[in-house]
Amino acid sequence: MTDLPRRFVWLMLAAGVVLVAALISFLMDLAEGQSRAPLTVVDVEGVWSASDGGRLTVRADGSAELERVMEPEAGCGQSAGQVHLSYTGPATWVFDTWPDEPPGIRFDYQAGAAGKSCKVYLSVSISDETGSVGFLPHDPEPSYMRGAAHPG
Repeated sequence: MTDLPRRFVWLMLAAGVVLVAALISFLMDLAEGQSRAPLTVVDVEGVWSASDGGRLTVRADGSAELERVMEPEAGCGQSAGQVHLSYTGPATWVFDTWPDEPPGIRFDYQAGAAGKSCKVYLSVSISDETGSVGFLPHDPEPSYMRGAAHPG
């Protein structure tokens, strides 16, 4: 066997190993994503608070109150003399997932005088060590921590 065919065989073998490793990694990621139990109302109901004063009150009936939530897009906040616009007011929520983020919920609300339809996503992570933690993909800092299971 000359050097050229031998190199070709080793190159093909190495490419095969890389392909198999990538396939195994992909399948493990896929299985890991499916192993999470779907979120339930019990997982998200309550008051989610952030260190910046933001607050999300999630009720089992699908209603919610948002307080000082940074606007996800132009026209989705209220001007209160602040440098950054935020929204405070009523909303509704449903289970939904922001692309490439953990499962969570989506808040829908009408903002501004024109009543623009706006959406805010809360990606939720639940663990024994940290409890229920969430973040807004459009404004990941700060994190939201869930408090009482039955808000008033």
